Amino acid sequence: MQVFLFTAGIESDELVDLERRIATKLPGLQRLARIDEVSRRLAENGTAANPEPIYIIFPVLAPGTSLERIVSIAEKPSPGVFLIFVSREISASDYKRLLRGGSADWVSLQNAPQEILDIIARVNRRSVALGDSEHKRPIIAAFVPSNGGVGTATLAIEAAVQLKAGKQFRNKKICLLDLDVQGSHVCDYLDIEPRLQVKELVEDPERLDTQLFDLFVSHHSASGIDVLAAPRDRSAPDLDIAALDALFGRISERYDLVIVDLPSGWSGWTEQIIGVCDLAVVTGLNNVPSLRQVAETVARIRNAPQIPAQIVVALNRCERRLMGGIARRQHVQRVLGREKVFYVREDMAQASHSLNTGVPISLGTPSSRIAKDIRALASLIADLRPGRRQPAGSPATVPAEN
Repeated sequence: MQVFLFTAGIESDELVDLERRIATKLPGLQRLARIDEVSRRLAENGTAANPEPIYIIFPVLAPGTSLERIVSIAEKPSPGVFLIFVSREISASDYKRLLRGGSADWVSLQNAPQEILDIIARVNRRSVALGDSEHKRPIIAAFVPSNGGVGTATLAIEAAVQLKAGKQFRNKKICLLDLDVQGSHVCDYLDIEPRLQVKELVEDPERLDTQLFDLFVSHHSASGIDVLAAPRDRSAPDLDIAALDALFGRISERYDLVIVDLPSGWSGWTEQIIGVCDLAVVTGLNNVPSLRQVAETVARIRNAPQIPAQIVVALNRCERRLMGGIARRQHVQRVLGREKVFYVREDMAQASHSLNTGVPISLGTPSSRIAKDIRALASLIADLRPGRRQPAGSPATVPAEN
């Protein structure tokens, strides 16, 4: 674990006293005079087998110093870095802004040593809950929409249903987690009641014990999968890192496989969720604008500090050629190059019947085109094993589709 005290080259009695008090609790404390030194540390950290966050303690000790600039620093994404600000006081609004991104916190000057230790312990527990530890970690596959309206929820549902019906996961527990807390529609498709109470979770994440978690779970009896999804509410608060930490902690205790259905809009936590997954399935449609959006989404995932072991593309509602096969495959190859692509053919009649009856296609008509095409994707997920993430910029680990 690397912990730095940012001094900015300034010496003062108060800073020396703070450093002495922190060092008694953290003997490995190092001084940091320039923030750009962190880049080198991050590069070294990324090569470690189990990288931990780099912690930077940021004293704000001069009387009358405005925290506006400090808060703005914390609001900028700094993957791999956790900032701990120390000052005499902070306003409620600044404190809320500081916590919003999930990569910063504040402690009072008086309580600095112990509160800093508490924060570091909490962040380390979060890393375990979100999958950095291989102890009791489920397989996690994320379905990442390149844009809204591409059928990501349908693909995630059908994959989860087929996995539960298959031999490898028939006797294991599968969770379908819908993180679109304002516009969730997974439970509509399955004709079950959404039960995840986001406001309650965000307001007091530490209250999420086993009993409360049970109340949040919806069970789809026909398939055997559990669903975590919120009632549709455009005024619902967005999830934050603390809430996700608590949620994933409970999920990891119970499930063998988690299928995550991500919203089309990215939040401050989206990259972190994708980064701890074993597979990211980027979804889109087989037309040129959508293919460009798919390519941009794949590039964004590959450029993140942590990326999944595998990244693939699933193109939904694909048209067939008159003589058979998938139409416009040459466009896919031109835009996506060597990416692994799964094609899910269009079948409006079966899709509409599934939506109207609440019965997944893979259960109602397992011989349909959609069910057959998703079977290949489900097979890939079934073969996953929890493992280490790739370093940023790594190429695809699966050969391209011919």
